[in-house]
Amino acid sequence: QELPVTKITIGNETREFRFHEPCKVIKSNEDLSKYLQSTSYAMVKDFIMGLNDSCKGKKLGEQGAVSDACQKLIKVLQTLSVWIDEVPPIQQPMRYGNKAFRDWFAKCQDDIPSLVSEMLPDQLKPASAELCPYLLHSLGNETRIDYGTGHENTFMCFLTALAQIGYFQPNDAENIALDVFWEYLQLVRKLQLTYRLEPAGSHGCWSLDDYHFIPFLWGSAQLRDDGELTPASIHNDMAVKSNASAYYYFHCIEFIKQVKSGHISENSPMINDISGIATWAKVNKGMATMYFAEVMGKLPVMQHSLFGSILPPP
Repeated sequence: QELPVTKITIGNETREFRFHEPCKVIKSNEDLSKYLQSTSYAMVKDFIMGLNDSCKGKKLGEQGAVSDACQKLIKVLQTLSVWIDEVPPIQQPMRYGNKAFRDWFAKCQDDIPSLVSEMLPDQLKPASAELCPYLLHSLGNETRIDYGTGHENTFMCFLTALAQIGYFQPNDAENIALDVFWEYLQLVRKLQLTYRLEPAGSHGCWSLDDYHFIPFLWGSAQLRDDGELTPASIHNDMAVKSNASAYYYFHCIEFIKQVKSGHISENSPMINDISGIATWAKVNKGMATMYFAEVMGKLPVMQHSLFGSILPPP
């Protein structure tokens, strides 16, 4: 049956959408190649790089007033965080993959639709059914009890989709990158630690971090014009500690030092190598190249991507 058309006015233009539950369509390298040439890929890439630019020279928590749209989204993420406290981990023999995560995830599955619908202004409420799966599947996988860069990328798609339907204002970029994503990062870090989520498809010590990539990308953008901190500053414990709440990059280094034993040269050789690069601008450029090659250019990650009417299938 024909899906109903929803007309949405964004700025001076009216766009038409036929909102529906998004689905997976990337099943082969051929599909992936098509995706890499598609408008959906360009939308997500441009969104990520636009926010990367908005981070330059900015610290976390210094954005001043947060827009209403961003505040509402932050409130949704904070609600999901409170639910973790209501579903404590269970006693079980396995160290990783606490099965209580499935109960928390089931609660999200049931209740995220009303949270998202409430967050959206009236003209955008019909988009809720299409948006919810992006948010839900950015929280990890309930079967494997894992989390990885694919889930993080699904959150990027969720934000891109919200931007495409006019949920955000053009001047929200800084708030999205430094307030909304920070709240998301706090939420998924809490999930990773509370339920001991397995790193999804981790490259082990050969990845940047077992779970994330975006904070290294935007974190190196934040530091681009910094005169005091250099990529080698990650080896100075005092510098890491005092900058972990201001810069994504140092937050990630602090997290690695908390959860992994041994020296960073042993447990994170790639980050160790990057610390030898002279400037943050070079690090940022390299991170961007690596993200689009190693995350958005890889079938095992992108086969889980969702497509609907906002981010159309390739």
